[in-house]
Amino acid sequence: MNIFKKIIKLYLSSQFISSILMLVSGTALAQIINIAFYPLITRLYGPDSFGSLGYFSALLSFIVPFSTLCYPLALVLPKKETQVRLLIDISLKLSILVFFIVAIYFFIINYFYPDLVPFRRSYYFVPVGVFFSSLVMIYSQLAIRRMHYKIISSLAVIIAVLGGFLKISIGYFFATDIALISISIFLLIINFLYLFFLLKIKLSFSEIFCLKKKHLAIAYRYIRFPFFRMPHSVLAIVSQIAPVFLLTFYFGTSYAGYFVLTRAILTAPVTLMGKAVYDVSYPRINDNYNKGLGNYDFIVKTTMILAVISLVPLFFIFMFGDFFFMKVFGDEWAVSGTYAAWMSLWFAFNFFNKAVTAAVSVYSLDGFLFRNGVVNNFLSLTGFLVGALYFNSDIIAIALFSCLSIFSQINLIFRVLSAVKKNELQVH
Repeated sequence: MNIFKKIIKLYLSSQFISSILMLVSGTALAQIINIAFYPLITRLYGPDSFGSLGYFSALLSFIVPFSTLCYPLALVLPKKETQVRLLIDISLKLSILVFFIVAIYFFIINYFYPDLVPFRRSYYFVPVGVFFSSLVMIYSQLAIRRMHYKIISSLAVIIAVLGGFLKISIGYFFATDIALISISIFLLIINFLYLFFLLKIKLSFSEIFCLKKKHLAIAYRYIRFPFFRMPHSVLAIVSQIAPVFLLTFYFGTSYAGYFVLTRAILTAPVTLMGKAVYDVSYPRINDNYNKGLGNYDFIVKTTMILAVISLVPLFFIFMFGDFFFMKVFGDEWAVSGTYAAWMSLWFAFNFFNKAVTAAVSVYSLDGFLFRNGVVNNFLSLTGFLVGALYFNSDIIAIALFSCLSIFSQINLIFRVLSAVKKNELQVH
């Protein structure tokens, strides 16, 4: 018994585990809060409002990678803080430029095609949402570089409590899609301000609007991020949001609403622990690589542990998803439970490959990641269209979409492990 206690104590004392526990504790509380609010929120707003919110969120998710060209994802890699500062400057310049482009674009759409998307009279929210989403992306990656996991953890709880309270209190009087979208924008602003003041980054407006040779040099040094990570991020987002657009187009906004709720619930465990593992693994793998240390055993063990952890919730959701969603969220959400049974397979692989994904940029596999994403989107979207057009079934469409997404995940795991192993053999 004493030996067992010593092993547990040694395991928990490691910096890696402590960092994960720090992130998981805050994220877990945030997810519990979110889930606790959902039974009330779903009874106030209904599938149509959720469908419109999902459509809006999908637009933001699709545009944001273009707004910074994914340069914030490189913030963990530089050894010198001067290079980090330059990357932040480049990201801010790009986000401001894209803000004006998107604002003009949606002003034109609002003037000529006001009925193009479900949420009317709110086009002006899109450029604002894109801008603050970009800022949150920049400062979140900076917090990860500095290992400010306590800040990230506390922020998750604050956003969860504030978001749930606003959705219920405002929804009691104005249960509309515009209300949900407005709350989402407000939470993005709070997210940014919290990180901005705690990270204490000074901004010079004269520098923000000035482009120098040193900015171009750092942009060229990390050119693989806009060349490969940005297109891959767009492809990954397309894979996430395509069902929202396609379900809206083929079956109606209510079915998109079912999908949005299912995705929100299944994202909880991925955010709870999977993202924490990624955020902690990324700087650790990069540090080991710079020091000539091995990462293969660490990545394999982490992946296997997460795979085992995912088995129990995967089985539960697959077997009892429809019953769970009906009892917790109301009878009208039974379809969400059926979606969850199939989508859980897709999310399980997204959950336990986090350490693998964290190693991609460190081992310069961004090009492979992009090509793998192209294959993934082709397979999954083809599966969805077969289900929608040939079988005329939203459930078969979601099932094929989810199952075919697994193949690229398996390919990613084996390719990254092969590259890591090859690198270690060359070093040693």
